[in-house]
This record gives sequence, C-alpha cells and structure tokens, in this order.
Amino acid sequence: KTVNLFVIERSKNANVVNYDAVLTDAGKINEKNPIDAYWLLYAEKNGEREELSAFDKKAYGFKTTYNKEKGNFDFVLKAVKEKPMVLDLYDNVPKAVIKINDVDCFLEKVYIESIDGAFGIPKVSFYELFGKEVATGKEQQQKILVK
Repeated sequence: KTVNLFVIERSKNANVVNYDAVLTDAGKINEKNPIDAYWLLYAEKNGEREELSAFDKKAYGFKTTYNKEKGNFDFVLKAVKEKPMVLDLYDNVPKAVIKINDVDCFLEKVYIESIDGAFGIPKVSFYELFGKEVATGKEQQQKILVK
C-alpha cells in the first residue's frame, strides 16, 4: 500500500513527479523501500504512471536513511538537497516534514521553475516549497532562488 506524500510540479509541462510512502501490511513505513517516486504524465498520457529513468533520477531522485534511534527516516530530495526532510508517521499517516520559512511543515508540493539550458538540459532558476505547519496547520510557502 502507498500513500501520497507530495508532488514536484515543473514549469516545463504538466507532468509531475509523485512521491508516495510505501507501507507494510502493519501500516508502518517500509524500511527497505520507504519511497516510491514516479511520473504522472498529464501533458501527454492522461496522467498515466511512468517510472523515473536513470536520467530523471539525477534530478528527481532521493536518498532515505532509516534512523534507528528515532524510528523515522532522514529523507533528502536531489531537487532540494539543501533542505533535508524527515519521513515519519503522524497519527498513523506518513508525512514528509521540511523546514519552510524555518518552521517545520508537512511538504505538499515543490514547484520548479526552469529554463532550457545547454544541450537541452533544463537550468533551474528557482523552486518554491508549499506545505502546512506541523503545529498549526497554517499554510506556508517559500521561494528559493538557485544560483
């Protein structure tokens, strides 16, 4: 079973990268395979699922490390390397927690603004984080320029 955590939307087209938490039958986050990331092709295939290619993983890949002490996961998204997250259960629902405006928030969406660079490789000009504060549920948004 999987539960959606957040999506990455891009300025390039309507396709999104979807990130789901993978749960065990007992409802815990799967230690060996905690995240399932894949495309939803809204631009050309009615939102069909497509796996990330090796090339896609360079931009949209991630690294998770199980933290035995805390029983949760350290979670780093390649697109947002400087903003490490924690993957954990909150009221038995998996959530990715990230700092937005220096406040712990449940991540809902990352928007990436890019322009076509050399050799057709997009160059990111900025990204925006969207989420809700863990403590209050208040919406937060932060735009981060990429140098």
